[in-house]
Amino acid sequence: MKQGGFSTSDAGSTLKCELAAEVLRSFGTLRFAATGWSMLPSVWPGETLVVERVTQDQVRIGDLVLVGREGRLCAHRVVDKVDDAESHQWITQGDALPAPDRPVVGNELLGRVAYLIRGGRLMTVPTELGVIGNVVAKVVRRSVPAARALVYLNRMRRTHLA
Repeated sequence: MKQGGFSTSDAGSTLKCELAAEVLRSFGTLRFAATGWSMLPSVWPGETLVVERVTQDQVRIGDLVLVGREGRLCAHRVVDKVDDAESHQWITQGDALPAPDRPVVGNELLGRVAYLIRGGRLMTVPTELGVIGNVVAKVVRRSVPAARALVYLNRMRRTHLA
C-alpha cells in the first residue's frame, strides 16, 4: 500500500487498474474502498468511493478524480487544470499531502468520485475543505503518527457505532 494514497500495490495491481478502467468504460460506475490517508479528512480509509465515468470536459477544479497510473489507482482532488489545443491535463493532490502529483493526462483519468459511502450513508464529496478540515489536513500533512492516530480513532469510533 502506498502511504497516504488510495493505491493498490500488490502483484495484481496492474490487473486491478485495468479492470477498474474497463468497468467504468462498460458500466459507467465503479465502487471501491479507499485506503491510505492522503485525502483526510474528506475521505477516510475504509469508506467506499462511488466513481462515475466522465468526459474530460466535465472535470472541474475541486473534483475528486480517480486516476490509473503505473498500474495503480489513486483518488485525489483536482487543484489546477492545464488546457492547450492538443490535450487536457490536471494537477491533482491529496488534501493531506504537502505537494501535488505529477500532471494527469487524458488516458490516465478514469472517472470522478460522485459520492462516498460513510457509515452506510451516501454523501457528496466536498469540493473544498472547511476551516476544521484544513486544520486536520495540515496536521496529517506534517505528522505520520498524528495521521495514524486519527485513522485509529476513526476506526474505533466506527466500530463502536456499528
